Amino acid sequence: MKEKLGIGIVGLGVISDIHIEALKRIDRAAIKAVCTRNSEKAESTAVELGCSSYADFRLLADDPEVDAVILCTPSGSRLPMVEYIAAAGKHVISEKPLEVTPDRIDRMLKACEQNNVYIASIFHKRYHPVYRWIKSSIEEGLFGEIVTTDILMKWYRPKEYYSDSSWRGTMALDGGGALMNQCVHFIDMVQWFNGGVESVYARTDRKFHKEIEAEDTAVAVMEYNNGAFGVVEATTSSCPGFSTLLTVNGTKGGVVCENEEIRELKLHDGAERDMDYPGIDSSGEHGGDAKTNVKKDFTLHLAQLTEMVDALLEGRQPPVAGTEARHAVEIITSMYESSEKGLPVNIGRIK
Repeated sequence: MKEKLGIGIVGLGVISDIHIEALKRIDRAAIKAVCTRNSEKAESTAVELGCSSYADFRLLADDPEVDAVILCTPSGSRLPMVEYIAAAGKHVISEKPLEVTPDRIDRMLKACEQNNVYIASIFHKRYHPVYRWIKSSIEEGLFGEIVTTDILMKWYRPKEYYSDSSWRGTMALDGGGALMNQCVHFIDMVQWFNGGVESVYARTDRKFHKEIEAEDTAVAVMEYNNGAFGVVEATTSSCPGFSTLLTVNGTKGGVVCENEEIRELKLHDGAERDMDYPGIDSSGEHGGDAKTNVKKDFTLHLAQLTEMVDALLEGRQPPVAGTEARHAVEIITSMYESSEKGLPVNIGRIK
């Protein structure tokens, strides 16, 4: 077994800084190469990290020092990259969402399977202690039979967020708007809580960001695989930006989570008064209103990447597997289909 996993990073935008800071703190990982089309930025980053630099992802994938490639590129650009990287015999770690349609993800999964390499996606919010506590509480039956699970994500992005980037808000590269880019983490969270989503009925529109192709506002009704119902409200047009609420309610109690802090916990027998649970005095990654996409806290990325590195070195599938990461994209694209047709869309129970 190798002592360290050689990592290559493709894409040196905002999110790559989080990966780099996290990887610096993982003893079993070594950044061996970075790549971006801006050769000057690639070279300066490589000098800082003491690694190789490339302007072509194929050259990075062919680097014998690289064992796994992290993709921090626009979502809709990843299919051809994964096909080449897998053929080069390298594992793939991708930022969310894995790609922009289930069909494109299926082609990625097939390429990795055929070349006997692993593919996984970053869903770092699954590593937040509050969400892990809620997940385990659901599984242990603390809330009884789950009745509803809802998301209210009332964020704001200024017009410059879209105008300063040629790919944001496009269907081809961003895969969508408020749902696919921002709310994907929370949609993954609630489908993870409830064992998947059976059907959706949605409406989407551009309320403020009229110049973009994708939606900036969406509402949806969901039926989860466990029989619970849910409502999703997602927007990047709610000026000046508000808290994110995630609620879980069941036949024996429920919880209200605001910005990754449990604001309210009630159980039918009053047992919550004596319970110790995480999340007190936590304001979440974005401080509540999410006015910017710039992240500074790499703690959750560090937790997931540490597990990913360990798994790959030990020859195991790293979390979150590509097949699991596919669910959120299928749910969101089904919402788009529902909005376009004006009809509910059945996804079907996850086998």
